[in-house]
Amino acid sequence: MELAKLTPTELDTHVRNGTFRLAFVGMSNAGKSFRSRVLQEALDFVWFQVDEGIQHTLGFSTMEEISEWLGYPTDAGYDEREEKYLALENELTKQASMQTDGKNLVFDTTGSVVHLADSTLHTLHENCLVVHLDVGDDSLGEPVERFFEKPKPVAWSGFLNHAMGETTEEAVRRCYPELLAFRLEHYRKLAHVNVPVHEVRDTSAEETLDVIKKHLAH
Repeated sequence: MELAKLTPTELDTHVRNGTFRLAFVGMSNAGKSFRSRVLQEALDFVWFQVDEGIQHTLGFSTMEEISEWLGYPTDAGYDEREEKYLALENELTKQASMQTDGKNLVFDTTGSVVHLADSTLHTLHENCLVVHLDVGDDSLGEPVERFFEKPKPVAWSGFLNHAMGETTEEAVRRCYPELLAFRLEHYRKLAHVNVPVHEVRDTSAEETLDVIKKHLAH
């Protein structure tokens, strides 16, 4: 696919021929996995989940278990665990070039995809139409509360630090929005198409593709 210049008509042709390759990027809880599941169930897309691959490789049953294992940068051994986590994510994300035996692909990345090696991001960008589910600048406070309610593993990449006298929770509440703002900027740069997340909420598989085609046409 000539991804940078893909037209809505060409997208339709690729879907009919089983040669469409789509990757969702964006914040945790932006709906990447839900949209991917919809495409799999309704249109028989091959669904590749990087999160699931990390979970299985590390031998955990839930994302909460990975989050507990990874911990915070203030925990002993965090740097080594973060390095291992990102190295594994890096290898799995290279699977964006995987063969799908004549089926369309939806590639479901993690929230930390923008911290991966440039060569891996190039592989993703060259093999899939990268669609960013954009939560918008005004919603960056919401993930902070979700982080405490239902933790997910976070590769902080140097963004978490403690000011004098701060508790870990206070440091997270101060630093997490900075990390998310960095990620949001880089999701937008990585993507071929940026789609406001509200435009695909509660849409069918066909409607999701229609929204993507609308933004391709711009």
